[in-house]
Amino acid sequence: MQKTAIALFPDAESEQIEFLDSLLSPPPKGNAVIWTSGERTDELKLQPREGLPSWLPGEIDLLEPEEKAGKSRAYRDGLLYSLDYSSVLTGSALLALSDQIDSSPTVLDACAAPGGKSILCSTLLKPGLLLSNEVEGKRLGMLRHNLTRCRIPNAYTQRMPVHELAEQARHAFDLCLVDAPCSGQSLLAKGQDVQGCFHPSIVKGNARRQRKILSSCSETVRSGGFLFYSTCTFSQRENEGAIEKFVADHPDFTPLKVPHLAEYRSTLSEFPSYRIYPHRSNGAGGFVCLLQRSSRESEIGSIPDALLAYPVAPPSSIDSPE
Repeated sequence: MQKTAIALFPDAESEQIEFLDSLLSPPPKGNAVIWTSGERTDELKLQPREGLPSWLPGEIDLLEPEEKAGKSRAYRDGLLYSLDYSSVLTGSALLALSDQIDSSPTVLDACAAPGGKSILCSTLLKPGLLLSNEVEGKRLGMLRHNLTRCRIPNAYTQRMPVHELAEQARHAFDLCLVDAPCSGQSLLAKGQDVQGCFHPSIVKGNARRQRKILSSCSETVRSGGFLFYSTCTFSQRENEGAIEKFVADHPDFTPLKVPHLAEYRSTLSEFPSYRIYPHRSNGAGGFVCLLQRSSRESEIGSIPDALLAYPVAPPSSIDSPE
């Protein structure tokens, strides 16, 4: 852990200490909430909006540290989804696409459980079709529950290895989200015990898996489309290193600037990528890079009906809350 702190902040010993303290003795922080239905309640204590970034959409708020959204009636009624504020910050990179991507885009969330990035994407970009994929069966139920509870429209789920998705839906999506499985080092800042998350073999194994996932998922992106990559870890090998190797192997993808995240720009890469640190924000930490595929008119595919065999129950078929 100390080696990571030194690598991240080589010339700032005081910041190394702040970073380590934020992981070993994390202060209480409030989660973010996404209001998914347009309806809001006043039962939860929210942090003042004047303390939040001006670009943050009105559908997103930050809870006071003591508030537990999961115990609220609003949660039970499917009015909100709660997630770490770092996930909102990294996911907000999608806002940079608002004037670049087609309206009602087709979106694949390749590693979707428990559903936070899918729900955030639905809020920010209003996809015409959202396919949320989760290969682990034990996590698929949680994903479907959250998408259904929050009444996410135009959503479907799948349980399929990403290389099979690449074979079946080659060049078919406007946007592919890869919230990649990782060593999860930032979870320490949430008070969780993540055994071995800084061990070199754990980091190396995750980086190898991430490169394979990125390579497969890139095949699902249409000509001129976009690839979103995020993690909840601090390892350079899993973050900037993964993107560097991916771009070297896939020169038709180019990292994009995200202007509203300029203050979080990583100093560990020449290309634009963004890091959230727990001692500098209200979140636990994370990484994001947004990439665009070069335009080749012949490379636009279609989504086979077989991938849309499991729709999420539409709002009209869900019982209204009492």
